Amino acid sequence: MKILFIISSLSSGGAERVLSLLANEFIKKNKITITTFSNEDSFYPLNNNIKHIKLNLLQNSSNIFESLFNSFKRIKILTNVIKNENPDIVISFMTHTNILSIIVSKMVGKKIIISERIAYDFYNSRLLNLARKFIYPFSNALITQTIEDKKNYSFLKNVYVIYNPIQINNHNINIKKENIILAIGRFDKQKGFDILIKVYSKIDTNWKLYIAGEGSERKNLENLIKDLNLENKVILLGRIKNIFKWYEKSSIFVLSSKKEGFPNVLIEAMAFGCAVMSFDCPYGPGEIIDDGVNGILIENQNKEKLKEAIEKLIEDENLREKLGKNALQVREKYSIDKIAKEWEGIIKEAVKE
Repeated sequence: MKILFIISSLSSGGAERVLSLLANEFIKKNKITITTFSNEDSFYPLNNNIKHIKLNLLQNSSNIFESLFNSFKRIKILTNVIKNENPDIVISFMTHTNILSIIVSKMVGKKIIISERIAYDFYNSRLLNLARKFIYPFSNALITQTIEDKKNYSFLKNVYVIYNPIQINNHNINIKKENIILAIGRFDKQKGFDILIKVYSKIDTNWKLYIAGEGSERKNLENLIKDLNLENKVILLGRIKNIFKWYEKSSIFVLSSKKEGFPNVLIEAMAFGCAVMSFDCPYGPGEIIDDGVNGILIENQNKEKLKEAIEKLIEDENLREKLGKNALQVREKYSIDKIAKEWEGIIKEAVKE
């Protein structure tokens, strides 16, 4: 089967990681092409047999007329790509890309599966919601990441929930854990790293907090760390290529987000036996963590409860080991083999329609 993936870019985000994992798995039996609107190489490794078409069409729009012009330009070029590649199925990731990809796929008579990688209300845009309600029904299937988010698409028929995959391979989970608290994500307000740092500053401990990622909030986070005199205790790691090394040695993982689509970093941390805790934010953590069994769920944005949970895990080694051991079960639940089979079933149904 010929499968054409479409995504804005293959940078270091969660959606990009999932697409890369699926493409690397599907290439074993299929012909795979990935089309990106950006001109960048993939941050994540891709099988050499995967064709990557870079359109270099990510120009910013300064007004509505430029936005319309850029959209029509993307539609025209994407139409030529789909005609030339002639796939059996198109699979699009992310809201804006989904809308354009549906329009083009229907114009050229191709089946299309779209995939949402963020919560429905992430953009808080009435215009975008109208576009989804009008255009999304022309897709053959929609994949959401959580059961809760699926409820937002009651206006569609073929909506399926497929959790994100992980691929750990032979990475060592027997490395001795260190006194490290780890957090990972884009440096923006949504991730709540400022809240995490403030909460951590009130804990009397020699454990260090490491935060991996990059983004627009870096300067603000650096200033906050300096203001709280935490330069030697809170370290901003930047963007880490081999993040698995940090999962291996970290004892505690914290997800402080206000909102998520599906937190890949949470299941990755669990797959390495970290004792995890997360705010019970929309969406994902409540479907991943069984509170007190394989992690700790905290009322969303409750800073005092977050402080208590961090202190509890620092002090109680037995609890850390128990949660970390039970967390390892995510390796099977979210394995790339299992998740790819779920995707394959929906792809086959869509192609048969």
